[in-house]
Amino acid sequence: MKTFAFAAILGSALALSEIEASFMAYITQFNKSYKNAEEYEMRLREFAVKHVKIQESNADPTLTYKAGHNKFSDWTDAEYKAMLTYKPSDEEREYTKKIVSAIAPIDWRNTTNGLNCMNPIQDQGQCGSCWAFSTQGSMETNECIANGGTLQKYSEQQLVDCVKTCYGCNGGLTQRACYYLQTHNEILESDYIYLATDTACAYDSKPHTNVICGQYAWMTPNDPASMQNALNAGVISVSIQADQFCFQTYTSGIFNNPKCGTSLDHATVVVGWGTDDVSGQDYWIMRNSWGTSWGESGYMKIEISTTVNSGAGYCGIQSEPIQLYPNTN
Repeated sequence: MKTFAFAAILGSALALSEIEASFMAYITQFNKSYKNAEEYEMRLREFAVKHVKIQESNADPTLTYKAGHNKFSDWTDAEYKAMLTYKPSDEEREYTKKIVSAIAPIDWRNTTNGLNCMNPIQDQGQCGSCWAFSTQGSMETNECIANGGTLQKYSEQQLVDCVKTCYGCNGGLTQRACYYLQTHNEILESDYIYLATDTACAYDSKPHTNVICGQYAWMTPNDPASMQNALNAGVISVSIQADQFCFQTYTSGIFNNPKCGTSLDHATVVVGWGTDDVSGQDYWIMRNSWGTSWGESGYMKIEISTTVNSGAGYCGIQSEPIQLYPNTN
């Protein structure tokens, strides 16, 4: 192997040997395997560059979060960005007005009203289906809240295969998924299993629930108070920029890196907000679809800001919030 070919990246052969030891532990932890020595070398090189950047990030005293390794640490930039396929739309929008009500922290993963309305974190794999996971994450929890606590698990594969105004594993839009679900009933995931690839639509051959997407509402953009108010009624689908290293390697804490950007390429769900007991900083609680090895067991805390990126917030999380309202027919 040509492991020393990129030692200059790290400064010394000693540093490289330490990183290769970390890489071997990483391979074991994430059950990685490579087809030959050339791929091993390439993956080690990707890991090594990220390893150094992670150490630099964690040494920055201005950042209130920690970076670390996850399943993406041996991916190339092209592989990582290939799954970020949210498609921004220029469709005309009508925004809801700000609701004037009491604002208090809420976390729909662990609410005080006794409801259990949050399914486990899933992993979209290398399929660019974030829009489908964002849609179903909102539909599942908000339908559970509306019916008093009966939680279902709906099929992302149904949306990937059957929403013809979207592009399956090549991307889509939450509101277009809602359009589809206004005329097509939800199917349970157990009846339409997620395959992380595009297949033929099997809607007519599957059993259906009686749940549809009744309507949706855009929250006022760049207005955290509107989102905080709306969270009293349920979770919110959001769009973010997720192609930057700082987002990719987040592991814990309150994310506050302005390098994240606002060029929206990924769809997720905001499931609540809170206030840090020590710093007093408010933060969004964001649910991702990259499995539990990413972030805080699949979740991320993002600082709430009215000033960063002209109000769009870190990663643009406050720029396109949309709330889905499930219904039955």
